[in-house]
This record gives sequence, C-alpha cells and structure tokens, in this order.
Amino acid sequence: MRSPRRDRAQRLVPLDGPSRTVAGEDAPDLVHPVAGYRQWRMEDGELHSTHTGDRWRAGPMTAQCHLSTQHTEPPPVPDCSCGFYARYTPFARTASAGAPDLVAGAVALWGHLELHPHGMRGEHVQLLALALPVLPGPKRRRVAELARTLGIPAVPARRLREVAERQASPIPPELRPPDLSPNKRQAPGEPDAARLHALPDRGKRR
Repeated sequence: MRSPRRDRAQRLVPLDGPSRTVAGEDAPDLVHPVAGYRQWRMEDGELHSTHTGDRWRAGPMTAQCHLSTQHTEPPPVPDCSCGFYARYTPFARTASAGAPDLVAGAVALWGHLELHPHGMRGEHVQLLALALPVLPGPKRRRVAELARTLGIPAVPARRLREVAERQASPIPPELRPPDLSPNKRQAPGEPDAARLHALPDRGKRR
C-alpha cells in the first residue's frame, strides 16, 4: 500500500505464525493509511519507543533497518524485525495504568506493510492521538501536555479507535494471517528487537 498522505510496547506485536507482505498492487483496496495502536514511554516531555528508546516526533517518520545488511528493500521485510510496530486493535483502557510513564495511542501506517497474526510492521508512520489515563491526576496532565506539544489530540481511551479511523482505515480481517500458534493460551513471546530509527522522510537524522 502506498499513500501520499501522511518497538514498540511490551508484548506489542507477537510475530508468531506466518506473515503477509502488502504493498501497492498486492493490496489495491488499501488506498489510505491504515490505523494501528501501540504504547510508548514518556521521558522528559518526549515520547519514546518502550524497548528501543527511539524518540517519536510530530509528522511523518520513515523506518530504517540497522540490524541487517542482507536486504536492500525498504523496511519492513519478512525475514527481519525492522519497521514500525503496531497492533490491529487498541489496548485495554487500563493497560497503561500500571506504570507512571507508559502511554497508549494510535498511529497511521503506510508504504510497505508486514502483517502478522496480532499486529503489523510498517514503512512509514505518523502519530494520530494519545489515550488519556482513566483517572485524573499528574499522569493525565502529562499526557495532555505531551499531546499538545506534538500537535495531536489526547482523548479518552474509549474514543481512540473512533479518532484513529477518521484519518486511517483498519486492516480488513481477511488480510490478517491466521494465528497458527499450537497453544492459544500460551502468552506469546517478545518479538526480536526492532532497531528502527524514526527519521524524517527527507532522510536526515534528528
């Protein structure tokens, strides 16, 4: 999928089961960015990936692979862990409540996409919204202030999907690879570290 429009959390996108690559002519119905959901950590008034520590910024970002020199295709590719990670569905409203610096939100992804049973990896990404904590307090104020800094809305978690799908489309269920994990009750393991770097489309580091 390509569009001219405009990781990763703990247990964010378990990459079990086969993946499916979609781009351009392979997915003619995906003519808009797709909606995804993930978590970050708030550090010193900035938004960072929970595992890689990469800083997220306002505006479109493009993933680059720094793990492997074996592929020349743009991230993500099937046999690597590069790309921006996101889930198909929002986290539970209380999923980020256990840590004072953890925040959930919505993103739009486009370009090359790798679809997995429970989530996806994308070539390009843009922040859409942050989810406000359920309870009022200092954390809620920090999330609201960070959202203002990034120029995106901070909304109640129950409205996150609604806000995201005003600007991006969900991945149709029929495009998602099946979950072939033999034990459905077993918690999926962490995906391999995705050493992606959030870079502007013009290719300069920030």
